[in-house]
Amino acid sequence: MKPYELLLIITPDHDENEAEALTDQVKGIIESGGTLLKLDPWGKKRLAYPIRKRSEGYYVLYIFESAPSFVASLNQSLRVIETILRYMIVQYEDDIDKLKAEIAAEAEKPAPEATQPTSDAEETTEAEEAESDDNNDTETESVDAEDATVDTEDEGTTDNDPEEDEEATASA
Repeated sequence: MKPYELLLIITPDHDENEAEALTDQVKGIIESGGTLLKLDPWGKKRLAYPIRKRSEGYYVLYIFESAPSFVASLNQSLRVIETILRYMIVQYEDDIDKLKAEIAAEAEKPAPEATQPTSDAEETTEAEEAESDDNNDTETESVDAEDATVDTEDEGTTDNDPEEDEEATASA
């Protein structure tokens, strides 16, 4: 089985429920002959140029795996659906294993529990980071003070006259 991606542009004449129904219909067609990996509805977008006197369309991206022979039958099925403005089926170029790993990672995530408040351990870490930032600021200020002191000393020694150096040191 080879990975493919299908991009559909659906007419914007209908409401979003009808667009979702068509999306589900195409999903069923794909699942009848292959394995749907990802369904990504992009929503209503402006077209680059008018197609059938329309300047907008609903974009939907499907990523699936199937036998190459199935692509020809999918092409025939999509051609007869009138609400599809344009579609394109191409072989998926990116790393399919990486995509599968991302999908598996998303499936493992607990949905509502992820929004729980942070634990005490995380709060301690954040507090330590804030304290560390404060310490870094203090160190920077003391380095700046040392630089100022060095600059003052350098100004006094620009003349190579030892008597003036002694006077500058005595007045300081």
